[in-house]
Amino acid sequence: MKTTERHHLKDNELAMALTRAQAWVEQNQKNLLALLGLVVVVGGGIAAYSLYSRSTDTKARTLLAEAMVIEESRVMPPGPPAGTTTDPTQTPGQAPGTYPTQQAKLGAALPKFIAAADAYPSSESGLTARYHAATVLVSLGRFDEAIKQYDQVVAGGASLIQRMARLGKAEAQLRAGQFDPAIATLKETAEQANTTLPVDAILMELARAYRLAGKTDDARKTWTQVVEKHADSPLAADAKVELNKVKG
Repeated sequence: MKTTERHHLKDNELAMALTRAQAWVEQNQKNLLALLGLVVVVGGGIAAYSLYSRSTDTKARTLLAEAMVIEESRVMPPGPPAGTTTDPTQTPGQAPGTYPTQQAKLGAALPKFIAAADAYPSSESGLTARYHAATVLVSLGRFDEAIKQYDQVVAGGASLIQRMARLGKAEAQLRAGQFDPAIATLKETAEQANTTLPVDAILMELARAYRLAGKTDDARKTWTQVVEKHADSPLAADAKVELNKVKG
């Protein structure tokens, strides 16, 4: 069909539609006015909710940013007490924005992340804050608490952050010596993985979990799967190295 013919058809269809619409309006004027009033009320509610959502997300991002500033702060020993040195390069006491140890820094960031997550649990920033809280808890060796935080992200997050939380949970389980639960978590993650989380990388973690659990045969099968099904992956070479270690 030529372009001009298509335009004529569209014009005719539009004219017919407008005619039908005008007739309907004339027949249903009272109902339309009532409906219009309802639309105004509902529309106002939607606009108010949209403004509230934007305001909520802004507040959540602000709390998350405050926590991340602490998490990214420098770790450096405190300077000498005030009045004990004339060296201009020495800042007396702890320099602003720094922490004496990594543990002190993470300990200061953790409640900020938790506060952001608890205040806005369903927002993207709130879920990200909870994910960071879980990683901080792992770094602090508080694995059971970390697992609980990861579980909340998995339950409430979007697909990518859910998968990242599953991997974090598996790492926390491994470090806590919970090998079988970690294996189950990684297997579930591998089954759900897509391009955002490479299956070969998850399989390598699964093989590591099998090895830590003393399940060498399962680890061997998983490394073999990486070599055979992901031959183009850079991790295939690592899998071959691990296979050579367990030959026998």
